[in-house]
Amino acid sequence: MLEVDKLTTFRAVVRHGSFSAAAKSLNLTQPAVSRQVSLLERRLGTQLVVRTHRGVRVTDAGSLLLQHTDAVLNRLAVAEWEIGQLAGLRGGTVRLGSFFTALVVLSSELAVVFEERHPGLTIADDLVNRDEAVSKLIRGALDVAIVFEYAEEPTATVAGVEVVPLFDDPLTVLLPARHPLAHRAELELSELTGDTWIRAHTGSAARLVDRLLTGLPARPRIRLAGNGDEPIEAQALVAAGAGITFAHRLNVVLEPDQVVVKPLSGRRELRHIQAACLPGDRPPAVAATLAALEEMGGAAAEDCGRAWGG
Repeated sequence: MLEVDKLTTFRAVVRHGSFSAAAKSLNLTQPAVSRQVSLLERRLGTQLVVRTHRGVRVTDAGSLLLQHTDAVLNRLAVAEWEIGQLAGLRGGTVRLGSFFTALVVLSSELAVVFEERHPGLTIADDLVNRDEAVSKLIRGALDVAIVFEYAEEPTATVAGVEVVPLFDDPLTVLLPARHPLAHRAELELSELTGDTWIRAHTGSAARLVDRLLTGLPARPRIRLAGNGDEPIEAQALVAAGAGITFAHRLNVVLEPDQVVVKPLSGRRELRHIQAACLPGDRPPAVAATLAALEEMGGAAAEDCGRAWGG
């Protein structure tokens, strides 16, 4: 295979018209330039330049090689510039997987951070649950994922995936704005047994409601709505005054004039918000993403502490 340094020297000889001028431009000696061109001619088995008393004249073979040399060296220059863009975080895309409210809230905040600090870096969002996020990270289809796990339902460690803690998302009770207890700063679960509880049909949100209502003297009335981890349908029913429900703070997306959000006394039931990525050396864009998410996580933890009196 032809060597780039010899092609660079050959092009300099042709462009400058002499071995001595090429040597000066490349900061080499004239014998070194002459040797590199001779080795290139030997490799190709043909003469590339003819030495004359007026300088050098390019042969037909030399003219053909010069065309390819220009194409190769120009392409390498483009590659070097593009890689420099990525290394300097001046360009590129981060493929970010998120669960629903992380995509709505955290990914949007991350985009604002990138706009300020790394304006050439963009986010390609992908709505995924934890299992999908892990699978796509391992397959190389995602760079970073925002995931969660319940403190009461710890997730098994997956080989080949690193999990970085961001912040703990506290449990809340959602009440209609017109609820008699809407003015209270904090609520006891025993005060809410007479209400209708809205529960998802399936998924982790349904298990959360079941877990929290277990052990009450009487099973409250249940109304089913939605599925999965974050059933927004439940919040819509709360806003309509049809009942109350549990949700973690990040999960609350409806307007405060329709739904009030209250801490539940004595019950932690934290949801751990985490970032997941592949272990080892991180590309600059991934490192910048994780640094921004950890910074955002610290701010979120402080906000929760102030709101809940922690």
